[in-house]
Amino acid sequence: MNQPTRFSSFTTPHKGIRNFLSQLTVQAGSSDYTDAQEMAMLQERLEEAMELLEEHAQVENEIVLAALEERAPGSGAHDQEGHRRLHQMQDMLLAKMKAITATGISPEEATRLGSELYQGIGLLFAEHLEHMAEEETATQNLLWQHFTDAELLQVQGRIISSMKPDLLLKWWAYILPAQSHTERVKLMAGLHSSTPASFFEQVLGVVQKNLSAPAYEKLLAALAVPA
Repeated sequence: MNQPTRFSSFTTPHKGIRNFLSQLTVQAGSSDYTDAQEMAMLQERLEEAMELLEEHAQVENEIVLAALEERAPGSGAHDQEGHRRLHQMQDMLLAKMKAITATGISPEEATRLGSELYQGIGLLFAEHLEHMAEEETATQNLLWQHFTDAELLQVQGRIISSMKPDLLLKWWAYILPAQSHTERVKLMAGLHSSTPASFFEQVLGVVQKNLSAPAYEKLLAALAVPA
């Protein structure tokens, strides 16, 4: 049952995930695995992506799926198992990256492991795409069956309040550029009205850095925020 006018619990974070996994895939495919500086940049991007994925799975398990389990016991088991499988894949990628950056590794071995890392990132991306599609359809329909939109918004509020500001800024850097203008305005208007001015200014800085100038100016105009 498709109910596009109802609140979606997954659209916002999943747009961010698709964004940073796309960027990670391109960077891993274009990197020189014998270049220490490029490997440092790739390792930083990989570790940030894995951090966000782990945090996202934890939030879903402990808040979203936990709430669903209370009203429909057993309904979250499939997604929780998916999170366990993805966690194993993510740990393998981090281990592979550590091996590539190990002291004394030969250029030939670094290149070989780099090819494996690139393939592994592609497989992880594919697994996440399938997993997210299931959550956006099957799991979302279960949430709609057992929760009102007001209740789902309360769950979302619990998620945001559980996150540290620096982690939220990392998420916004990937979520906001991946959103439509309408989605972006709605999210930013909510932040403007519910967060301290100092934090909202930080978010605006992240947005300006990650949006095109025309998109940023259009957003400011819609929010009636001075440039």
